[in-house]
Amino acid sequence: MQGAELAKIIEMLPIHQPVTDAYQAENPLGTPRPGKSWRNQREHLAGWLRELSGPGAYGRESRNWDAKAAYNHFQCAPGLLWLSEALGEEPDIVKQAVLEVKAAPPRAASQCAAVRRVIPWSRIEQLLRQR
Repeated sequence: MQGAELAKIIEMLPIHQPVTDAYQAENPLGTPRPGKSWRNQREHLAGWLRELSGPGAYGRESRNWDAKAAYNHFQCAPGLLWLSEALGEEPDIVKQAVLEVKAAPPRAASQCAAVRRVIPWSRIEQLLRQR
């Protein structure tokens, strides 16, 4: 699956997810700020995935990553939490991922790694297949 294909699926998912929304209410990291072109995690993640086939917001060369590579490179823990929750991950698992994020160093890479330890790409694939 390519990033653009995952973006199409993401765009059909509900914007609000209770565990992710509660986490973001406490932790503004990963929330839209002035100058950002997205208003919620669905827009954030879908937009980022669509940029993979071109230079994107930072004028990089095309990356053409598949969805797995994209999941493993996205640097916004709330976005990863939102994706798993929106795809139907068990709330207790998402809550465990939140606890791991809170225990991680306050860097995006560390927090995203914490999410991925609890909810790896293989689990996201399972959830996608179940849809």
